[in-house]
Amino acid sequence: MTTAIHPDALRHSRDRKRWTQEQLAEATKGKNKVSLPTIKRIESTKDGTYPANDRVAEGLAKALGVTLDELSKPPTDEAEREASLRQFGYRPLRTMLDAETAMAFNMVQHIYGVPIHSQIVMAPLFATLLAEGSLAWRRERVAEIEDAAERLMDLGGGHFSFANAAYRSLDGAAEERDSIGKRDLFGEHVGPDAFDFGFDPSQNNPFADFLDHFAKQVEAKTVSFDRGIGWKTSEGMPEYRIGADLIAQLTGGDPDAEYALLRGHVRLREIPADLLVDENAAERIAWIVGRIPDEELAKRRTERDELMSLLDDLDVPSSVETSDEAKENDDA
Repeated sequence: MTTAIHPDALRHSRDRKRWTQEQLAEATKGKNKVSLPTIKRIESTKDGTYPANDRVAEGLAKALGVTLDELSKPPTDEAEREASLRQFGYRPLRTMLDAETAMAFNMVQHIYGVPIHSQIVMAPLFATLLAEGSLAWRRERVAEIEDAAERLMDLGGGHFSFANAAYRSLDGAAEERDSIGKRDLFGEHVGPDAFDFGFDPSQNNPFADFLDHFAKQVEAKTVSFDRGIGWKTSEGMPEYRIGADLIAQLTGGDPDAEYALLRGHVRLREIPADLLVDENAAERIAWIVGRIPDEELAKRRTERDELMSLLDDLDVPSSVETSDEAKENDDA
């Protein structure tokens, strides 16, 4: 028995997965394994549909996550497809992501084997667990503060200065418990004293502090935070990178190679296996940079040369006086 497969439908489904023909062949498994020549033959069909063996059709449909009916007809208009999916409870997520975040999705898939779609589906669960974890961490800390204040009272005896310090600590603990009770992740509801003692929401907040603490606690080697350039989101989520060391290793620190990865010109799984060994680093970097369209790469390099030219024009002293040297010169 045969099943009709429309070449455009197969190509469209494969493109949605961002798979090459080789990757689609690799994704088919077991008794429904489909060879690369068969996939090429189906997609090269010029007129009508290709009469595929039922086993081949089932293997392709399963790997692509579509029905046999979808593979048998030309791909529908995207609006029609969305309307059909809505009937089954699906909803589109429309948002723009910066290049670093898009790269982070790919890095998680590469390092841990979690597909990007699964990362998106699981994001609310992950966010909830981290939020509750941060509140539990703050409860533990505020309990320690309360215990310390009680000990301070005991140590102080009848001395009023000690008692006053303890009372202020307990007042702060009460405000923190109130903030926790409101599930105030980013410390928006804090007492005025917090600002008097240096709390600056543009520099730190309870949730960002917890994420940093948690990453260190579990020794998350693939996560790095950057507190020096502001927040990643308006709420106060910290700037982060996933797999920064791996990216540096793959690109050899070459800015054009890293640009190619960040802009999606190259996906990690597309890099040929023989180029991943250290001995072929130069060839790997050249291959990655080669994926950038010539016009785009030329424009990027011209802009970089112009910037370097401007920097060269800056009059920067070859040596900088130390503070002691400066003081001696002033005294002289």
